[in-house]
Amino acid sequence: MKVGFIQCAVISAVFAIAGYLIVSSASLEASLPVTVAVSLLISGIVTPWLASLLSSSSTSSTVNADVASETSETSGETATLYVGNLPYKANEDAVKEYFKDYIEVQSVRLMKDRRTGKRKGYGFIEVITRDVDSAITELNDKVFLERTLKVRAAREKGETE
Repeated sequence: MKVGFIQCAVISAVFAIAGYLIVSSASLEASLPVTVAVSLLISGIVTPWLASLLSSSSTSSTVNADVASETSETSGETATLYVGNLPYKANEDAVKEYFKDYIEVQSVRLMKDRRTGKRKGYGFIEVITRDVDSAITELNDKVFLERTLKVRAAREKGETE
């Protein structure tokens, strides 16, 4: 669970009101602006700490559950494949649906032009397999939506042949 702006605003308002009530009822002879300033200072310090605490505890339990389920479900390793010569009209779901007949697909990322938003005709597929080379051999030069795909092992950014 992510702690968003509205949750932080509510937490901050609650602590500001609580701080105002505590400071004003503590029989301190403080003026109204000082009381408000102190209560806002308290809420400003407590809110980010509480939000990070809520966020990290829910994230860690979610991550632990995801890791446990991935470990039990997957028997192979993940590998990223470069897929070129993709049809421009293909979307992530269509590519995932096509490739799942051949290999277990974890995720699909199709590249788009930043300026126009149009697809560039290539992408990356994260797959779960023990034998990446046989998967590449099986998928390379397959026809998908009247285009012959080019499948290679993806390289890290900055890596050259």
